[in-house]
Amino acid sequence: MTNKTLAQSYLLKATKRLRVLSVLLEEDAYSDVVREAQELVELALKGVLRQIGIEPPKQHDVGKLIIIPRAAVVFPLPFPV
Repeated sequence: MTNKTLAQSYLLKATKRLRVLSVLLEEDAYSDVVREAQELVELALKGVLRQIGIEPPKQHDVGKLIIIPRAAVVFPLPFPV
């Protein structure tokens, strides 16, 4: 799978999880909302990183990779999903 294809896969999975959040919230499943939201953010960040050619680490915390100067990266918008 290419980086672009994998990026699109991550972003599609994140989009699906976003739709699930409203159902979990309606069911007052707050711990599940938090867990799915965290997974959604992780998938979205990894998708964006792959989209711009950065290989995300094989760990759950990708936050360290997004602390870069704004001028250093130009994100192509909108991201294809």
